[in-house]
Amino acid sequence: MKHIHKILKYKSSESIFLTLLFTLPLFTLLPLGVDLFLPALNDIHDYFNKDDIEKYAISIYLLFWGLGQLFWGKIADIIGRRKVALLGLFFFTLFAYLISTVNKEDADLFLLYRALQSFGGSACFTAVFAIIRDTFDGIKLTKAYSYLNGFLAIIPISAPLIGAFLLQNNDWQYLFMVFTYVGLLSILWIYVLSAETLVKTKKDKILNKEGFFESYANILKNENFFVYLFLSIIGFLGIMFYITVAPLYLIGHLNISKIDFGFMFMSIACIFMIGSFSVPIFVEKFGLKKTLSFAVLAYFIGGSLGVIISFYDTWESFLIPMAFNAMGCTIFLSACPAYALKDFKINAGQAAGLFSALNFTISSLSASYLASSLDLNSSKAFSFVFAGLALIVLFAYVLFKRRKKMFIKS
Repeated sequence: MKHIHKILKYKSSESIFLTLLFTLPLFTLLPLGVDLFLPALNDIHDYFNKDDIEKYAISIYLLFWGLGQLFWGKIADIIGRRKVALLGLFFFTLFAYLISTVNKEDADLFLLYRALQSFGGSACFTAVFAIIRDTFDGIKLTKAYSYLNGFLAIIPISAPLIGAFLLQNNDWQYLFMVFTYVGLLSILWIYVLSAETLVKTKKDKILNKEGFFESYANILKNENFFVYLFLSIIGFLGIMFYITVAPLYLIGHLNISKIDFGFMFMSIACIFMIGSFSVPIFVEKFGLKKTLSFAVLAYFIGGSLGVIISFYDTWESFLIPMAFNAMGCTIFLSACPAYALKDFKINAGQAAGLFSALNFTISSLSASYLASSLDLNSSKAFSFVFAGLALIVLFAYVLFKRRKKMFIKS
């Protein structure tokens, strides 16, 4: 098996596609826990008969998706990416099964298992970001993270629709049995196909002796990391807000069918996918600064349209502004990770964990707060969010444009 892993490691280091193929479950299983689950939100509300449990089911999952990576990042730099990935897959699979057995009187237990399922899955996300950073440098690193986002976008293209079809003849618990079976297959996949990419040196041993908070504080002191983290958080916030409120508004308020919702969600996901695969081309041709300016423009158009058409309480008044926001989101999410992590070859696990943790934690908490504060029965409420995001993006871009040393020239 070790000989096979050496061959696989060599082959994957030569090809972004093979690296993503060999690590496929590490970046697909955790997002599936959101996207396949979305059409079941109203069913879960009816099952437990508890206010806001459907919102918490998503926000808690996203929160522990972020917080878990703080825990796993340090461990991935000590015991290796592969072991952390296998541990995470085991926990994800175990708690997916336990969720399928929860009684309707145990709403709190459902949320606890949901948090632990995400906590396990976050190890996989930490591992795959670190594996990519271990394997590639330069423009190849940018392409790898962009293509990762592109493949990630395939999940929301198909998962909500698949979830809706599965729910036509099954209850929501069936989805978690699907997670259980897919989790077991993923453990086998990673055990056979993945190779350890962490290479230990004397310097690594010194870094591993740093305290938990000390090591993360040193990463935050890196200016490139901080700047691109900020821009990426804005991108994540747009996505998290959409994921949190879309099913509640479109299905819950407008009474759109789960199948139609799946197709609508697919349209936004297509924008993410196309944008993610296109960003490396734009960065090479126009440079990073101009590419980011396209994201700012997309946010501004989305915010303006959100205000203009908010008087019409229809699915178009929500989906059209979100489509432009999606263009901006995908540019930030595809371009920023490589530049944020480019200085962290040795402690890639911690840096990747912190980057993803802060992205998911801050954006999921903000999205959850916005969702609980807004009137989800009115498109006018969404227009303020779209406009607010546009103003924040514009302010951030003007502020960081002056600091040209933060940007990598083409």
